[in-house]
Amino acid sequence: MEYKKLCQEIERETGRKMQTPLNFKWLSERIFERVHETVSVTTLMRMWGYRKGGTPREATLDVLARYLGYVDYWEFKNKNEEATEPADNEKDMHGAEDEEARVESVENKTDEKERKRRLWILGGLLGIVVFIACWLFGKCGKTNEGLPAGVKDWTWVMHNPRCDVDSLNVWTYTHGGMTLEENGTLTYFMKDFNVSQVVHGLPAGEYELRVKAWHLPCDLDQALYDYEHAEDKESGTALSKAEIYAGAFTQRVKNYVSEINQETCRYENVLRFVVLDDSVRIGFRSDENWQRGSRAQADDFRLYLLRKAKTEKDFQQMTARRDSAQRVEDARPHLKAGDRIPKKLNGADVELMYNYMKNGDVLDCWMGHEAPIPQGWITEQETSSCKIVHRTDVGRGFGDSDIYLEYLSDKTVKPGLLLGQHVFLEAGTYYFGAIFFAQSANGMPTDVCFAVNGYESNCPADQMMDWRYFSITLHEAQEVTVGLWAPKGSDVRRAGICKLMVWAAI
Repeated sequence: MEYKKLCQEIERETGRKMQTPLNFKWLSERIFERVHETVSVTTLMRMWGYRKGGTPREATLDVLARYLGYVDYWEFKNKNEEATEPADNEKDMHGAEDEEARVESVENKTDEKERKRRLWILGGLLGIVVFIACWLFGKCGKTNEGLPAGVKDWTWVMHNPRCDVDSLNVWTYTHGGMTLEENGTLTYFMKDFNVSQVVHGLPAGEYELRVKAWHLPCDLDQALYDYEHAEDKESGTALSKAEIYAGAFTQRVKNYVSEINQETCRYENVLRFVVLDDSVRIGFRSDENWQRGSRAQADDFRLYLLRKAKTEKDFQQMTARRDSAQRVEDARPHLKAGDRIPKKLNGADVELMYNYMKNGDVLDCWMGHEAPIPQGWITEQETSSCKIVHRTDVGRGFGDSDIYLEYLSDKTVKPGLLLGQHVFLEAGTYYFGAIFFAQSANGMPTDVCFAVNGYESNCPADQMMDWRYFSITLHEAQEVTVGLWAPKGSDVRRAGICKLMVWAAI
């Protein structure tokens, strides 16, 4: 085709190969700028063979010739026929350049294909890794296993639900102190604790709280024995005193005591509850552990909305559930003081005599002055100059308590009974126990005695309020008075006692 020479001259003039639609669009614009005549992009594509088509019109060839500086296509053709053909070496040079360009283009296309192939392989391998990781996480974590279809994850309304150690101040610590900062987990070794937060902005409905929590009593041997003989093995709540809660709804946490791995035994605990008032307090607590060495852990709180209350019937049903949970919470049995005290003393079997001490665990609180002293308790001091207070900041010693009778005065005591009880006993050997302390005006331990009137004991006061006991032998039936006594010359300004009890030797 004769006009191909014209195409070659245009490529030489423009300095670029016409190989893409953008090249042809660019050439069409340059032609119009130079000769003010239009050659369409489609026509140029057909001339260069980029698209199939017939022989271009002579008028089109004339426009392209004028773009190169000729009058028309015939002038271009005649002058190129008269011109001396290039020497063989010049032809060879141009041929070599064309061949080199063709080889380079082929190599570039090959490299591009290889790069795409490698990217596909890398993407496939990455997809496989992600799939395996997700499968393993779902297999091992099982954090949302058993949730009904259509639930909504509302964990986002909680503050620091993962219990990260750098954000623990968003939780509220009612008593027991702040958790140990251990691996981003709420961890407690103390008797009583309560860590919680109020979650706001909740639509009325039924919710589910999931917590990875675990509790292990201090006495592992006894816990293992009781667990193996309990009917509650499947749910793992034997002996557990820790619980997760949401408002009035509670769930004792699991304690699979047959598995003593304290780092990995964090089992899934599920609590379903109802919210009707926009907010609810969610937390982790215990108030019945008498042994300070118990270990309790909680982590990874998750909150789900199972069902919204949309109709009046929904509200009625959920209100009934909430009120029922409140009644159960209020009626939850509390153990007597003796239920948390060992039934062996000095290696000997003893019988705990529950009914001999009245209110030995101080269920009531004497506010002093004109208020009556708690039932069962007596004092020989002036009630107008002392008072009994309710303390919630105690977290020390083997038998810590958050409710105890406290003698508190700004005057020197008179010798005699500070706090105690009358007990009538038959002849025999008895053990008396209590948790107590006594301090002077400067806050240091001072002279006070835990004893029965007329009998010596080896129970000095303890500033840390620890558990102590002593024994006496009665040769005849009589009434005795047991408690904290202030000897003559004592400078007691403050003394406290709780869990007063008595055993009979078997």
